[in-house]
Amino acid sequence: MSAPRAGTLAAKTEAGQYSCAGALQDQQSSADILRLREVSMRFGGVTAVSELDMSLPQGTIAGLIGPNGAGKTTVFNIITGFYTPTLGEVRFKDKNISGVAPHRICKQGIARTFQNIRLFSGMSALENVMVGGHLRQKSSWWMVPFQLPSVHREQRELREKSMLLLQALGLEKVAHQPAGSLPYGAQRRLEIARALATNPSLMLLDEPAAGMNPQESSELMRLIRRVRDDFDLTILLIEHDMKVVMGVCSHLWVLEYGICIASGDPASIRSNERVIKAYLGQEYRHNA
Repeated sequence: MSAPRAGTLAAKTEAGQYSCAGALQDQQSSADILRLREVSMRFGGVTAVSELDMSLPQGTIAGLIGPNGAGKTTVFNIITGFYTPTLGEVRFKDKNISGVAPHRICKQGIARTFQNIRLFSGMSALENVMVGGHLRQKSSWWMVPFQLPSVHREQRELREKSMLLLQALGLEKVAHQPAGSLPYGAQRRLEIARALATNPSLMLLDEPAAGMNPQESSELMRLIRRVRDDFDLTILLIEHDMKVVMGVCSHLWVLEYGICIASGDPASIRSNERVIKAYLGQEYRHNA
């Protein structure tokens, strides 16, 4: 069976499932920073993700959407090493990272934020960002008690870099405030700043607009584009806010019960009958 072109409904296999292998596959090259090949994840008798194929070109802002329980966060957990796929492989910069420990994957250049904010609430905003930057430090833990000049130098450089990241995300005025005391939108931006401190080339954002009002969501769209451009990133996000998804993503994959049912550009996904029935709903057709 020939692979579907971008902008089409995913091809239906003989087993009755849907494959999105062809969406960006025609453009596969060394420019693909991330590839998932026939990735499945099973928990006992439950299949959370089934034979997922994805190819993500470098510099893209793409989205993974679908109803709650569709397997989206499971895909993020597979990519970042929290889960080892039952079948298939994940390739990042053409290296197989399936089953690699999360901290090693982060060091290779993949950072993420979480659906539920996971900041160190008692630490300052600046200290939270510095935690992310420790991944790139060369000093070993045993050097700290000896107060070596190299340790002081690295700490000073890390503090300066972290302040620059806070400035880039408009958080410099709250640098010394406890992270837990910040407004919700500021906490979301702080998570992004901490992820940026790891110096990633791929960033995964899990529902970054959750809990935001329309104005904050519009600002988030601009922020995502600016972060991609300023830090030379590729971004893959999970999001239920269709205004954000359709406004910022150039390509989308749609999951339902762990199966990719469609893949393509936002315009094709918006008008896809299967996606409308499974996720968007008829009211979206009327409001689009």
